[in-house]
Amino acid sequence: MRKFIYLLPIILFSQTMTVYKDNIALVKEPVYWSVSAGKSEITYDQLPAGLYPESPFLTLHDATILYQRYNSNVFSGDKYFRENLGKYVYVKVHNSKVHEGTLIQATGGFVTLQTRKEIITIARTKVDYMYTKDQQTVPQLRPELAWDINSPLAGTISGDLVYLSGGFDWNAVYRFILNGNNGQLIPEAVVKNNSNVDFSNFSIKLVEGNLQKKGGRVQPVYRAEARMAAMDAPTVANEQELGDFHIYSLPERIDLNRNQSVTVRLYEPRNVDYEKTYVFENIERSKKEEPLKIEIKLSNTAENNLDIPLPQGKVSLYLLSPNGSMEYAGEDILKQVPRGETATIFAGRAFDVIGKRTVLHYDRQRKSEEASIEIIVKNIRDEAVNVRLVEQIHGDWVIRDASEDYIKKDASTIHFPISLKASDSKTVTYTYRKEWK
Repeated sequence: MRKFIYLLPIILFSQTMTVYKDNIALVKEPVYWSVSAGKSEITYDQLPAGLYPESPFLTLHDATILYQRYNSNVFSGDKYFRENLGKYVYVKVHNSKVHEGTLIQATGGFVTLQTRKEIITIARTKVDYMYTKDQQTVPQLRPELAWDINSPLAGTISGDLVYLSGGFDWNAVYRFILNGNNGQLIPEAVVKNNSNVDFSNFSIKLVEGNLQKKGGRVQPVYRAEARMAAMDAPTVANEQELGDFHIYSLPERIDLNRNQSVTVRLYEPRNVDYEKTYVFENIERSKKEEPLKIEIKLSNTAENNLDIPLPQGKVSLYLLSPNGSMEYAGEDILKQVPRGETATIFAGRAFDVIGKRTVLHYDRQRKSEEASIEIIVKNIRDEAVNVRLVEQIHGDWVIRDASEDYIKKDASTIHFPISLKASDSKTVTYTYRKEWK
């Protein structure tokens, strides 16, 4: 059998990549070969190192596929480079020319050549192949797919190659700019190519949801550079349902090169309202004094200018000062928020809203336990605040002599919702009693 040269057109318009939140992507791209009539072999080696070997599927339009093979028996470079130290070599750099000279060093991820004019160092990841003057064969440095085919005619044949590969990921990122009880939510996505292959002019789709995978295969991990691709005026993705998942189709084709991340808009910025509550959480006989936790609730409804599926991701909080400047105020993880649900974001702890909890009385008998609790909340701010006291009590319990109304949240939690005016304080007391047989 003969091997034929793979011909790649200058511009392709049907290559697509679907990226999942599982370090996996589905790649679909057109492929072309020039072949002779009859049986022959065609090969393809522009494959990511994280390729799932059982996943490639080729459909040919003008020929019949007899067999498919995957050759991952790639050349071991360390030994080869060591054996050729001091020899005159030829090094082909990916998408560039062949460099020739004496191999004087091969350590870590680089090779160094002494050419006639200079000393050059080349990253090993950029090397397609290297050979010496007396070498008869070119070592294989990349995994390779090969097919035995039967073509009725000589000429160019085309097809569609589909495969799964690790080394790809995406995550939603949000910027939430807070101003009083109003804010602006800016939903974006960061798409990462941690593989060893460049993908140019690809149509990208992002799937929100976690796939079920059996017999997980450990994927290579590549250290991505901390850089972002430059973007022009933001364009937003088209969101659609895909079975039990949501899929975001980016409106423009992009280049997603190796070790690169690209930031894209998921939705237009949304002006929204939110509720802020200060939370003081305790359990049974705990005693403490601390600043209260800041909780922000965001309703994902049409009335709040949202009503959109919000993927899980990191939300960065910013405060808008009276003079219009923006200051960073922390971050949290936003869980998946379906339409009509409420998102909960924690924004650190308040400096001027303080809670103190004291156990005034505790009595434990052989079959019972009773404790009297005092909670003092101080609001030193110059504005009114809403506070929620969260009390966790386990077992079979009753509440007595509560100074404020409370809500039984579940079998082991009660809430005291209270409001404090500016520069105000409030004391809440109650007694819980537990009995057992």
